[in-house]
Amino acid sequence: MEEQYSILEDAARDMFARAVWSHKIQEKQADIYQKQFKQMETVNIACTSLTSVGILSTIFADQLWIKIASAVLSFVTVFIAAYFKSFDLNTLAKAHKEAANKLLIVRNEITCLLTSIKLKEKSVSELEEGYRKLMDKANEIYMAVPTTTDQAVKMAKDALQVTEDNTFSEEEIDSYLPTALQKGGKK
Repeated sequence: MEEQYSILEDAARDMFARAVWSHKIQEKQADIYQKQFKQMETVNIACTSLTSVGILSTIFADQLWIKIASAVLSFVTVFIAAYFKSFDLNTLAKAHKEAANKLLIVRNEITCLLTSIKLKEKSVSELEEGYRKLMDKANEIYMAVPTTTDQAVKMAKDALQVTEDNTFSEEEIDSYLPTALQKGGKK
């Protein structure tokens, strides 16, 4: 019987790790798209402004370089507008953020399942049924998540392994809790 709990725990831990990674990758991909949008929007505003200034300046100074610069800036503005029509970066970022939020919910549910397994508060068959339901839910989410880039995977790896996102020391956890709930606090 003990071995069955252990096998189920190992499977749930694997599912948990996959959810953690997938959640972080989706978050990082959303961050990438949001950053790209902000950068392109800033460039677009600057180019549009400079194009207007260039066109107005041709009224007062008939210099070839002003006309060429205005034409180039105008082209960049049109290119960015066309890019925004083809790729809605805000919508892409939102889709990745929604996927990350769904994965976060599954991750939290897996944490509850792992707690139940450790406490052995249910039979192995009941826990296995819960595991299978969570696996189905996770698979449904994985089938619908938008694709990500290698850059998002690298950023997620750095966040989870280098800066240790989602990792808290006992002291940090205690600092968020009321004294009565702290491990080092009064009980």
